[in-house]
Amino acid sequence: MGAAGFVDIEVNDLTDDFLHVAQAWQREFATHEQALRPILGDEWDERQSDRRGMIAAVERGWLRRILVTGAVPGG
Repeated sequence: MGAAGFVDIEVNDLTDDFLHVAQAWQREFATHEQALRPILGDEWDERQSDRRGMIAAVERGWLRRILVTGAVPGG
C-alpha cells in the first residue's frame, strides 16, 4: 500500500477472530440442522464442508485473515 501512495498503514491480523466465528457458525448450523436443512437443501452440506475446510486451513497455518487500512496523504 505504501507503493500505491497510502500513509498511516496498519495491518491487523484477525485470524483468531475469524477462526472463532467459523467454528461458531459450524457448531450452530450443526445444532440447528433439522430446521436449516429443509430450507437450504444441498447447500447445507456445502456450507458445512466449506467451513470445515476453512477451519482446517487456519489451524494448519495455511489461511490467515488480515485487515489492512491506510489513508490518502492530505485526505
